[in-house]
Formats: sequence, C-alpha cells, structure tokens
Amino acid sequence: MALPAGVRLRRPAGDDEDAVAVLVLTTACQVADTGRSDRELADVAEDWERPGADLARDAWIAEDGGGETIGYAFVAPPQAEVRVHPRARGRGIGSHLRELVEERASERGARELRQCVPAGDRAAERPLELAGYEPVWRTWRLERPLDVAPEPPSWPGGIAETALDDEQGVAQVLALLERSHAHGPDGEPLALDVFHEEHLGPERLDSALCVLACRREALVGAAVCESWNDADGIVVQLAVDAGERAEPLGRALLLAAFTRMRRRGIETVVVPVGAPAGGSREPALPEPYAAVGLRPVWQQTIWRKRLS
Repeated sequence: MALPAGVRLRRPAGDDEDAVAVLVLTTACQVADTGRSDRELADVAEDWERPGADLARDAWIAEDGGGETIGYAFVAPPQAEVRVHPRARGRGIGSHLRELVEERASERGARELRQCVPAGDRAAERPLELAGYEPVWRTWRLERPLDVAPEPPSWPGGIAETALDDEQGVAQVLALLERSHAHGPDGEPLALDVFHEEHLGPERLDSALCVLACRREALVGAAVCESWNDADGIVVQLAVDAGERAEPLGRALLLAAFTRMRRRGIETVVVPVGAPAGGSREPALPEPYAAVGLRPVWQQTIWRKRLS
C-alpha cells in the first residue's frame, strides 16, 4: 500500500532527538489505546541496541508535511512494532509500515512475525486479519491497590514460606523456572541467563520482596518480585512446580508477596500475565490472579503471521 500524499519515510539516526520523537509518538499511541503509558526513553534505546539491529534497515520513521513524527516501525524478528499517531490513523500508514517490516523480516530469514495490538480494537485487528495474521496470545496488565491489607496466605499442607536471600536460593529458582517451562507475559520461553541478569543478579535482586515455597527441602513455588519506584511493585514471575496444584499455591505466593510489598509502603502491585488466545475473542484471565483482587487495566493481543 502506498503512503498518502504529504507523508515521507526516513530512517532514525539513533540519536537522542529521534529517540525522544519515537517515545512521544508511542506514548500518545498507548494513552489513546489504553489510557496510560509505561514506555520510557530507555526502552527505545534498548530496542535500537539489540544485537543484530541495524537502524538503516530495521527501522522507519514516518513524518507529515510539517516534519512531525506520525508513524514508526521497528523489526527484530520474530517481533515487530508498528505505531501510528491517533490523529493519522485510517490513512494506510500502518499498512504500509507493516508491509515494510514483513519484507525486512523475510530478508533476515524469519519464518514468522508477531505484532501486538490492543485487544478488541477492530480498527487495528482487521487489517492484520486481511494480511494473514491470526491471534495467538493475550496479555493483561493486572493491578491491585494495597491501601487495604491483603488477606493472610493459606499455604497448602506441607508447604512452608521461605526467603530468597542467597545464591543457592537463586540457583533453585532458576531450576524451578526451567523445569516448569516458564514463559514471559508475551508467551515466549524465558531466557534464563537474561532473566538471571535482569532480576536475580546481586545488583538487581530484591530479596525482601521475593517469596519462596518449599515442601520439605525442595523448592516448589516462587514469586520473584521487585519495585519500580516507591509506589509501585511488580510480580515479575510466578512459578509453581508441575507436581503441585497451581491455584492454591500460586494464590498463597501472591498474597504473601502483596503483604511484603505493603509492609515496604508500596501502594500498587502490578502483575503482567498472558495466556493463549486460541480462537476466542475473550480468553479468560488465568487463575489464580482474579482470586487475589487483581484487575486488568489493559489487554493486548499478539498476532502472528507465517512468512513464506
């Protein structure tokens, strides 16, 4: 699809000016789509600094006649990001950018491409359907205020709560994540070396907020938690051993984590989760999240296209 008259494409230079322009655009898109934005300048830089990323071939900025950024696309197979400013939508800019990222992904040898759009936004979903995409995964951002104390956790029989406070505990958590086939909110399997570096390393681990559950001496459950700031805490990963019942143990881990966060003075807990979309437009929120007072503040669907 051709670009509309007055719109031009260029490649980002990778400097702060372009990064800020992309951040302003993506923030406007997120606020229009979900009512809020959690995108930061560091997120743009992190994308651009990915191994193998080549801004001269993997990224595009669309500008209007006045030089204002109204569109952006970036591809790092199998993921692609396509954004169009709310006031510039419906003109074919998004479809043009989608065709560009698909072509570039094919050049890089990708067999599939994934894009994320707000769940239920038919104006965004319909073009993907027509282009051969299918919904494969639903993600939720769940939140719960901690102004009221959470109920005490009810641990299953034989389970004891412990702390994550040494290297042995970190190794046990990584082993639990591996044998439970842990995945991120986006449905992708966890890269354990990256997860260790970002959340469990000596300078990143927030042991006071993390909760472990042991049966005898064996680790059977974990809630890896941290704080973004003084007001917000996040459950980065919830894991339950395959031999345990997920609902009662997961529920107890979450409630114990909420208690620790509230004790710290954290006001809101955030939990990003995901589940297969299947063929349903409204996949159910997985347990045990709804049972502990978590409510979705936004939802997104990941769409996948098989590339020839």
